[in-house]
Amino acid sequence: MDYIFRKRKLMTTVIVKYSYPEKLTRAEAMEKFKQASEMFKDMDGLSSKQFTFDEEKQTCLSVYNWESLEKAKNLFSDDFIPMFKEKVGTIPTYEIYDCLLMVDNRAHDVISYV
Repeated sequence: MDYIFRKRKLMTTVIVKYSYPEKLTRAEAMEKFKQASEMFKDMDGLSSKQFTFDEEKQTCLSVYNWESLEKAKNLFSDDFIPMFKEKVGTIPTYEIYDCLLMVDNRAHDVISYV
């Protein structure tokens, strides 16, 4: 199947890295992620979010794709770190990037953000 090349408005990607205070198995991490996923369903401006976990290193990485920097900053404001610490029990680090190109194999799309 051929891929469709499309252009869209800008997209912002935020990568959050953290470790839970306690050691977790993959199954325990999955349960925590399932519970946390509820707050992200239908979140304004959030296109997708991935929860990842490295059981050996005990690190988590969350990848958020936002419709705009403005929408991302609704969550990643000055309140984000204290809110995350309260809910998860640890202090994360995060970085914000300008997404330039995305390959979506499910939709057979290659999308450039201009």
